Amino acid sequence: MTQITSALPGLDHFDCEGDPVSVGARWEKWKRALEIYFLAANIQTGERKRATLLHIGGLSLQDIYYNIPGAHVEEAEGIDVYDVAIKKLDEYFSPKQSRYYERYIFRLTKQAEGERFENFLIRLRQQADKCQFTAKDENLIDQIIEKGHSAELRKKILSAGDNVTLQQVINIATTLETVNRQLDMFVKPGSSKIGETVNSDINKVDTKFRSPKQTSLKTCYRCGSSRHLSFDSGCPAKDKNCLKCGIIGHFKDYCRTKHQKRKTDPKKDDKTDKTKRRKLDNKKKETDEVDYVFHLDDDAVVKCEIGGVAVDMLIDSGSKCNIITDKTWKHLKDLKVKAYNQIKNPEKTASIWESKTPQSAGCV
Repeated sequence: MTQITSALPGLDHFDCEGDPVSVGARWEKWKRALEIYFLAANIQTGERKRATLLHIGGLSLQDIYYNIPGAHVEEAEGIDVYDVAIKKLDEYFSPKQSRYYERYIFRLTKQAEGERFENFLIRLRQQADKCQFTAKDENLIDQIIEKGHSAELRKKILSAGDNVTLQQVINIATTLETVNRQLDMFVKPGSSKIGETVNSDINKVDTKFRSPKQTSLKTCYRCGSSRHLSFDSGCPAKDKNCLKCGIIGHFKDYCRTKHQKRKTDPKKDDKTDKTKRRKLDNKKKETDEVDYVFHLDDDAVVKCEIGGVAVDMLIDSGSKCNIITDKTWKHLKDLKVKAYNQIKNPEKTASIWESKTPQSAGCV
């Protein structure tokens, strides 16, 4: 035996066992759909309407109907059996609907971010139908003003005065949404098509190799590239030996080491470079692990955390160690810095490049 779950396309059996708080509102909505079907199917007599009501309503509705005293009457002159059935069912379901609760839900209904006004209005109307308002339009306008997310719409409604109607509010809201969507689709300066903004500098490849004199503060001082700064780990000069001074970390054309003028003989240049590198190696052995600090033009600052304390540090990718001043160390101690494995008298010293005088600073 096949169970029929729906007598009509789009009209299910009435759910009598659902949420008892909202059963009254659900009954009104289902009854409205049934009336529309009567009109479409040209069902006019009371007896046929009642039969259709009970058939489409389903077994649960039939059980309720036949147990309501006076709901099922015989057809007679002056008696509409459908009206009697509907009246008894209205009395049965209406007490289970709390208009105060539905009004509470109505007051909580607000327009979601990005939700179109027409969808928000539909939700408000559906909830307002459950509230039994005596002035439904005024309550709808109040809720649109209070819970709508458009400040511009709120301003226009208030400017319209107390005599503004719900239809006027709807016209204002739909016009605003349409205009805002059209403005978003306008061609912006520099755009290639509607809704798309194209920056002429994006994906632009700079094929010109600039000299150090042409290099600005927005370029890498190691290799001269304008696509990254000197602290970038992908800099091609980061691990390269300078052919002028022998120091690792920059190209020859961007070397800032002071030097005497040399002849342009490549062989002699190479010998000189090797000699300088040997001298530098000997200096390193003699100075018992001296760390040099290079100057950085970019002055990029990052927020670091030292022992649980936030400190602004200046980036110097040419330096071999992290350095803080006595003032900064005192500031860290005042903030209860957590320090481990401290070396009170370290043998390591820090000097500015090409300076033989150690600097008074703390190495981290």
